[in-house]
Amino acid sequence: MNFSEKIAMFLGTSFYLGRFPIAPGTVGTLGALPFFYLYWNKGLLAQFSITISVILIGIWASHIISQKFQDKDPSFVTIDEIAGYMITMIGIDPSKYQLNQLLIYFILGFVIFRIVDILKPPPIKSLEKYPMGIGIMLDDVLAGVYSFLILHGLIYIFKF
Repeated sequence: MNFSEKIAMFLGTSFYLGRFPIAPGTVGTLGALPFFYLYWNKGLLAQFSITISVILIGIWASHIISQKFQDKDPSFVTIDEIAGYMITMIGIDPSKYQLNQLLIYFILGFVIFRIVDILKPPPIKSLEKYPMGIGIMLDDVLAGVYSFLILHGLIYIFKF
């Protein structure tokens, strides 16, 4: 494996969390937590910038990995889950909520995103057909958008 492939593997597998033998997508999604801890309280512009950066890096990394392993969507590529969960959590500013409320939002967002990502309601599944890196990322990006709408809708309706 050359240096570029090693970097793609490190980033594309969510710092190797995607290599976990059980539920790699769920475990890999946990790779988003450092982003939330370090940057999520910096405002919406930072949240959007970081999320877009992760999406672009994910397209590159997942494309390299899928070519290397000759697999259209390797299960150990989990940067797409990180991007989707980050989209789900846009607008949740840790500095504006009490810890117990924040934990509810992060856990609820995580659960909603994983359910949407696994069920892949239309047209999410159809996005997987796009070329390697884009198809790998795009379905989770849309799952993140769906999850964002569900999470923020629940927060608005139930005011918790």
